[in-house]
Amino acid sequence: MRANLELIEQIRADSINDIESLTEMCQHMTLVTESIQQNYQALLVQNQLLTGKLLSIIDECTCREGKRCGRCLEILKTLGGENLEPKPDAVQKYQTLLTKLRKLG
Repeated sequence: MRANLELIEQIRADSINDIESLTEMCQHMTLVTESIQQNYQALLVQNQLLTGKLLSIIDECTCREGKRCGRCLEILKTLGGENLEPKPDAVQKYQTLLTKLRKLG
């Protein structure tokens, strides 16, 4: 009987340690997620600033719509996404990652 009680007590202690470890990991993941969100937000702000600057360069140029200079055409192509390399399917990657994370939980 004592051996069973000691075993039950050890299982309880191990369970508490596991829960504490899991709590620490969740807190760490929360911090990582918050950091990623802050970095992404800063990236979006910088992207908007850059886009605005490029558009102001076009607005200040002496060329006209329909007869744009080479520089303005390149800027417009870049902003329109025509010059960029093909991007991997971000939605598919996100769904795959979510599926893997759900299987872990």
